[in-house]
Amino acid sequence: MKKILTAVFVWTASLMLRTQVNAYSPTPDILSMTQALKTQLNQITSGNVKDKRDYYTQLKTLMPMFVSDERLSYVLKELANAMYLPILNEKAKAKQASRTGKQEFLAAYMTGIKDISVPDNCTGRYNLLDTISFANNFPTALTMATRYRESNCGYYLPNNGDGPFQILSKDYGTGQINENLFVQTVQDFIDFSKAKRQQYKTKLWISLTYTWINWTGLINHSALYNGGIISGNIVQPIAPKYVYDGYGDAYSGATRYGVVPKFLKTLQWELGNTY
Repeated sequence: MKKILTAVFVWTASLMLRTQVNAYSPTPDILSMTQALKTQLNQITSGNVKDKRDYYTQLKTLMPMFVSDERLSYVLKELANAMYLPILNEKAKAKQASRTGKQEFLAAYMTGIKDISVPDNCTGRYNLLDTISFANNFPTALTMATRYRESNCGYYLPNNGDGPFQILSKDYGTGQINENLFVQTVQDFIDFSKAKRQQYKTKLWISLTYTWINWTGLINHSALYNGGIISGNIVQPIAPKYVYDGYGDAYSGATRYGVVPKFLKTLQWELGNTY
């Protein structure tokens, strides 16, 4: 992740904190400085949505540190918006462009899913998960379906320390979770998934993006994430229920969806509520 020039903000903060004001309206010098910083960040992140997301995350982390100073709060908020709003605009375009293709995919594979009525709260943080997934060019429904299968979308740190996506190589601790750490676990999941895909790229065909999905890639990813035996260009799942629970007659007795049917159900919800 690229780092903001923290020294710039510390220097700016020291200047601003010298004089306290009762009501704040940005002065010409503050407006000029803010615009210059916006221009600098836009140049650095030009054409790179992930960089914009990374800088936005850093700015959002800085904001509570300077909440008592209205001027610096203004600058940080303006810079954060300058990074975040283009992401939303590009994401909206991507949704519109991919809507028909995703509807066709859903129509081809949606039949055969058992209706499991166990409640979950997987859509509660949709906008955050969707923005992170988009910034990383990764299917949002796959992020959400994996979180569901691994931790039932709970907003906490499981007792084994492996986090909400159960990445064995990580140690997140246990108990409560905050937004910064939650965002990190989502990013770790996407990075881990892409690293596995890269590791087996000569043996497997996995091509999944924010705007494009396919059945073979979805099955391969789901099986590989949980562990599987490579056979040709297909992963034979070590735990087939992890992938298929609730999909088709062979897995109709499930009480919780596997990643694939949960992906389909989530995509159905997305198309009906966010596109």
